[in-house]
Amino acid sequence: MAIILFASSACNKEQLPAGRTGRPLTIDATVAAQTKTAYEFDTDGGTMAVSWNADETISVISFNDSGITAIDDFTSSGEQGRDKAEFSGTWTGNPGDRVICLYPALSTTPGSRLFGTVSVGDTSIPLSNLPNSLGTLVKETPSSLANADVMVGDVVISEGTASVTLVRQICVFRLTVTCATTAWYDDYYERVSTVKISVDNGGTPAVVATGGALAVTEDTYTGSFVPTAYGTVKYTLNDFYSSDLTTRNEQTPTQVFYAPIFFDGDLEVGYTVNFLYGGRSKEGWGASWENVETFGGGCQQHASVTEKRTLEKGKIYGFTMTI
Repeated sequence: MAIILFASSACNKEQLPAGRTGRPLTIDATVAAQTKTAYEFDTDGGTMAVSWNADETISVISFNDSGITAIDDFTSSGEQGRDKAEFSGTWTGNPGDRVICLYPALSTTPGSRLFGTVSVGDTSIPLSNLPNSLGTLVKETPSSLANADVMVGDVVISEGTASVTLVRQICVFRLTVTCATTAWYDDYYERVSTVKISVDNGGTPAVVATGGALAVTEDTYTGSFVPTAYGTVKYTLNDFYSSDLTTRNEQTPTQVFYAPIFFDGDLEVGYTVNFLYGGRSKEGWGASWENVETFGGGCQQHASVTEKRTLEKGKIYGFTMTI
């Protein structure tokens, strides 16, 4: 299945220092091709493609061995769905600076930005917790992933034009979940609406990161966000109060959910991916709904990685499970 991700962002302008006029510039931006990496428990196929919205914004970050020297916003307008976009703006960096593009653009809107505060002089760009930034995950469609479509690329400048190939910094879990548990009696049943995802290696937390940073000085720049914190990520799979995955159903409903995951390196052989499902439980007739962080029994799933495949960022990993 081909998947198209869109994104849009607000802007973060730095004041131009006195005496610096800036240089008008056009940046030709493309996105590196992304293909699917398959594991033996992966049942879906296809590629993940990307195209541009009608109006887009990127942040152009200039830096040297002392840190960030300039932050400029470039914009692009054109046909929605185009593969290539030209971004125009004024570059205020210095000759000899290294220049990168950051997508989505740095945002000053509280509660919506994927990155922390970034200013001239900083030596790194912090990446916020993806689930907190993303909010409720939309079922059956990857459209909500647009808000976590983190990409970065080196800018090559030649006279009045420039080019960049953006590389995605996250991967995507595609969860195909079937609710086959029947626990319905006397108005008692459960609605599955949340999932917590973690990865461990023999009980040691690994791989899944909850925070990161991109070091941008010439001595430390790697082109990728480096994890700075590990833990468990939690997503709301669908509407918390009317989940379709309910044990009060004579059938066995199946739904597909998408979750952006920030990884550190590869899913090595021996790593275990843990999926813990929760939601709401009603204990009896007339009883109120109670929040359940993690259901017992079949609502806890573990998928061991038995074959190592190279993890190239921007891939879709499919997991199929019955709870």
